[in-house]
Amino acid sequence: MDKLEFTSADLHGAGDARRAKPRGNRSSRIPELIEASIRVFARDGYGGYSINRVAAEVGVRLSTLQHYFGTRDQLLVATIREVYGRYIDRYARLGANKLQPPEARLNTIIDEFFDDILVVDADVTPFVLECWALAEHDPAIAELVGAGNKQFQQIWLDLIAEINPALPEQECAIRASLIEAHAQGLMALCRRGGPDLPERQTLRHATKALWRAMSHAAH
Repeated sequence: MDKLEFTSADLHGAGDARRAKPRGNRSSRIPELIEASIRVFARDGYGGYSINRVAAEVGVRLSTLQHYFGTRDQLLVATIREVYGRYIDRYARLGANKLQPPEARLNTIIDEFFDDILVVDADVTPFVLECWALAEHDPAIAELVGAGNKQFQQIWLDLIAEINPALPEQECAIRASLIEAHAQGLMALCRRGGPDLPERQTLRHATKALWRAMSHAAH
C-alpha cells in the first residue's frame, strides 16, 4: 500500500431501508453516507458493521450506497480516512495559527480535544477505539492508523519546536510521541474509566500543565 496521507478532501470527488431516499448528488451523498458509517461503526463495532446497516441508517437502498462504495471495506477505509483527516486538518490549522503564540495554540488544541472528543456520548472515541482493536489484526487498517498517528505527532513536534527552540529535533520528536501517547490514553480512560474518573475540567487543567511542562523542559 502506498504511503497514506489524510485530508478531508480525500472523500470529495467513493435489507434495504424501509423508505429509500432519492439519490442525491455525489457531493451531498458521500458525506451523508460517511457520517452514518461513523455512527454505525462507533455504536455496533466492527463485528456489527455492515453496508446494509449503514444504508438503513441513512434510509437509502443498498444499491444506492454501493453506487458510491462497492464493498464494506471500501466504505470503512473511507470512513477511517475521514475521521482521522477531520481532526488532523483541524488541529494542524490551530497549530499553525500565527495569531497566537505557540503555547496558546497548544492550549487551544487541548480545549478542542476535551470539548469535542472527550465528551460523553461522542462517536469519535468509541470509533477510534474500534479502529485500534481492528488494527491489531488488519495490516491495512494498522497502516491507516499508524499514518494518522504520525501526522498527529508532527503537529505536537512543530509546536514543541516553537515553544522550546533550543531542543534538538530528536528530543522534540520523543516528546511529541509522549504527548500523542497521553492523548490516546485519555481517550481510553474517559471511555472506560468508570465512576471514579476525575472530572473532565480537572483532567483538562492537568493535561495543559503536563503538555506545557513537557514542551518547556530543558534537554
